[in-house]
Amino acid sequence: MNRTHPPSDPRLLATRSEIRDAGVAIAQTARRELLVFDRTLDCDLYNAQTFVEAVKRLALARPDAPVRVLLSYPEQGVKNVNQVVELAQRLTSRIAIRRLVDDLPVRPDAFLIADERTYLKRPLAEGSEGIADMHGRVEARRLRNDFEQMWEHAEIHVELRRLHL
Repeated sequence: MNRTHPPSDPRLLATRSEIRDAGVAIAQTARRELLVFDRTLDCDLYNAQTFVEAVKRLALARPDAPVRVLLSYPEQGVKNVNQVVELAQRLTSRIAIRRLVDDLPVRPDAFLIADERTYLKRPLAEGSEGIADMHGRVEARRLRNDFEQMWEHAEIHVELRRLHL
């Protein structure tokens, strides 16, 4: 009997609530790694308690910084209280946040990847449309490669660090 894997099922998302729900679902599936690339950590999308709990669970389960966040404009995460930023400030060795350096080309998109197999991508970071795929290994790997290249040229954003005195 020939067993096949379920076909890739990309799902078009047309509202911010659908995007938020897909992001939560993807974060909840992460077992090894969760990567976020966005302009800011949009509170509508990344401040949902279920998303934050999924990030915390993964961060506490793995000692090797399994959650990495790459932002174009991290100042917004500081101005608008974001629970992921607060969690990163408490779990500094488990959640890493970096800022893209100014000399890199600005990307209009945003994405979330879990374990090189699931992804959520928004062609326009501020937009209300996106695509989520729970079996999208090829695209998830491509996005992860993009993430790694940007991560290597990113810097730690000083305002996102908390001083422990």
